Amino acid sequence: MENNVSRVDELIRTFIERHGTEERYINGLEEKFSSWLANADDNDEIKNILIELFASFNFYTKIEIKNILYKQLMNGLHKADLNFTSILPVTKKDGSASSFDIIGLLREIVREHEIRIYKDTILMDISYMPEETDTVILFDDISGTGGTINTFLKERQDYLKGKKIILNLICGTPSAKKEIKKELKKTNLDVDLVVEHEYDKVFSNHATLDETHQASLHQFEEQIWGKRHKNILGFEDSQVLIGFSHNIPNNTISSFWYHPDFRGKRKNWNSLFKRDTLPSRKKSTRKSINLAIKKNKGGR
Repeated sequence: MENNVSRVDELIRTFIERHGTEERYINGLEEKFSSWLANADDNDEIKNILIELFASFNFYTKIEIKNILYKQLMNGLHKADLNFTSILPVTKKDGSASSFDIIGLLREIVREHEIRIYKDTILMDISYMPEETDTVILFDDISGTGGTINTFLKERQDYLKGKKIILNLICGTPSAKKEIKKELKKTNLDVDLVVEHEYDKVFSNHATLDETHQASLHQFEEQIWGKRHKNILGFEDSQVLIGFSHNIPNNTISSFWYHPDFRGKRKNWNSLFKRDTLPSRKKSTRKSINLAIKKNKGGR
């Protein structure tokens, strides 16, 4: 155990030296780490697995993300006519998107680098896109399974048909790329997929962890979520170890981002990197709000 303590100290020191202490996820990391390992109680095997996985964790600071986005943005703009270009996030059907953070960073980049674009070039939703747009530059932070991307492209086909689409990702997995390309063959969409960094499942080619360790962690996360839960080892078994300054994707192995707020089976849990999620308003609530608005309008 003494060797583990010194290894943990070294890993945390290296992590902080590389990424600094400005990021919210790194603040108080030393204290959070020991509490996080304590979630495994007396299970030294799980603790060792988590330590080794932390050694492989890929964290992107705000500066690193902005550097990647700047490169992708400029490459996209060089391929397009600015007069007929729209820049958009990849959104879900309910309008939510982790890529909203990306759009905010893109706006910062435009100001800082004094990039001359029109004020309505960067949009928050495809429904606002001008009809004359012929190039659509899309941004998202990660695709672990390809599901969100494929759903977006399928549901927005009417908006995207006949346009040149440049789809930028900071991170992606080989399986996500494969699924996206497979679905694209079923459409008439012209999509140029740009992935800055590609990560395979962490247990597929780890230097010190094998299938036995994977099975042990899977069993441990079953105790967190319940059997056959989609978040075990990351959403739909994505098995990545990625964190962004703005959030932790659900594709990351869930031991790293779980919190009791997610209503799993574990009610007592010390989070290392809590994933941020916004609650969805219930349909019944939306209906009652809309009804109230209608009544107020009728009373004027």
